[in-house]
Amino acid sequence: MKKLGCLAFAAVLGLMVVGCASTNSKENKAIELKNKEVNFNSEKGSLFVSNNTAEDVVVFVGKVEKGNLIGGIHANSSRSFDISKIPGIPSSGSLLIRVATANVYKEKARITEEDVIYTGLVVYDLNDLGDKISLSIYRGVDASQKECIYVSNESENFVLELRLGNPSQGEVIATLAPLTTNKRIYLSSRDDSLSYDFYPTFIYVNPKTNEKTSMNNPGRADRKRAYPEPIGGDITPMRFEGPSASSVGYDVAFVSIQNDINSGIEFRNAETPLKNQKGRRFTASGRSDVYEIESKNGEAGKLYTSLTFEFDNFTKKKISPFTFLPGYKYDVIVTEIDGNYQYDIREVGKKSLVEDARIQLFME
Repeated sequence: MKKLGCLAFAAVLGLMVVGCASTNSKENKAIELKNKEVNFNSEKGSLFVSNNTAEDVVVFVGKVEKGNLIGGIHANSSRSFDISKIPGIPSSGSLLIRVATANVYKEKARITEEDVIYTGLVVYDLNDLGDKISLSIYRGVDASQKECIYVSNESENFVLELRLGNPSQGEVIATLAPLTTNKRIYLSSRDDSLSYDFYPTFIYVNPKTNEKTSMNNPGRADRKRAYPEPIGGDITPMRFEGPSASSVGYDVAFVSIQNDINSGIEFRNAETPLKNQKGRRFTASGRSDVYEIESKNGEAGKLYTSLTFEFDNFTKKKISPFTFLPGYKYDVIVTEIDGNYQYDIREVGKKSLVEDARIQLFME
C-alpha cells in the first residue's frame, strides 16, 4: 500500500491513490491542517455543490498532495464556489473535486485518499460568465465511514462515473480517475435490504472544445450489483474496463438544446425533468446545454413519444415522436414566432474518438 506524503488531503479527485493509509496525527506535527480556517460562506462562482449528508464537509481540488482546500459546506446545505481563484487554473478544462468530512479534517494532521467520501468531475469554462456546474453529494454516502464498496477503473484514458439505477440519468455516487484501483466508496446499506445497481460511464472531455463524451463498453453487461460491507472485511472490488478508442460504445444520444427565446426551458421525458451535462435540469434563456438521453446500445435507437419543453409561464411544447440513435449528436433550436414556441431538431452525426484520446485533468 502506498502512502501519500501530501500536504493536504484527499478531497478532490478520489482517484489515483488506492489503499492509502492515513498518517498518524502524532507524526509530522509541523503540518497542522486542522488549524487552517475553513470558509463555509457561499461566494459568486460557477461551481455549485449540494451536501446531502448529515455531516459538515470540506472540499478540495486536484491531487491530494496539492492541498487546495476551497471551502466547506454545512450538513444538508448547498453553496457555490469561485474556482477562478485557484492558482494556475486554465481558463477552461476539467478537474476533480474531493470531499472529506469536517470532523476528519479537524482531527487529522494529514488527510489521505481513504478519508475521501465523495469525488466529482467538473468541466468548466471561466470565459463564460453564464457557465454553471452543479454537483450533488449522494445522500446515501456513509459519512461515518463504516461501510463501503471497492471499485477499480481499469481504463487508461477515461474517467469513470459510477451511476445508480440508470446508465444515463442515474445519480453519480463516485468518480474515479484513469487506472484507479480498489478505490474505497463509502455507501450506507439500503433501508429495504436490497442490493445497489451500479452502472459505469466512461468520460472523455475534448481539451480543445470542452465537449464532453460519455461512453460504455459495447456488447457487455456492465451492470453490477453489490451490498456495502463493513470496513475491514474481505470485499471483492468491482472492476470496470474502459472502452477502447477503436470500439467505443454508447448508451445515450447527445441532444444540444439552444434556447433562443425569452424564457427558461425544462426538458422533460413525460413529467420527469432531465439533467444536462452540467448537472442542471434547466436551460436558461440565450444558452445551449447538452442532454444525454438513453438510446440503448444498438443500431435501432430508442423512440421517444413523451418529450416536452416546459417554459417559465407553465406552457408546454410537446416534441413529435422521434428516434434517437446511440452515440449520435442532435441540435435542437427553440424559437418563438408570433407568440408560439417552435423547435427544429436536426441530426448532426455520430461521435468519434481519435486513437490517442485521453482526458486531461487539472492538478492530477
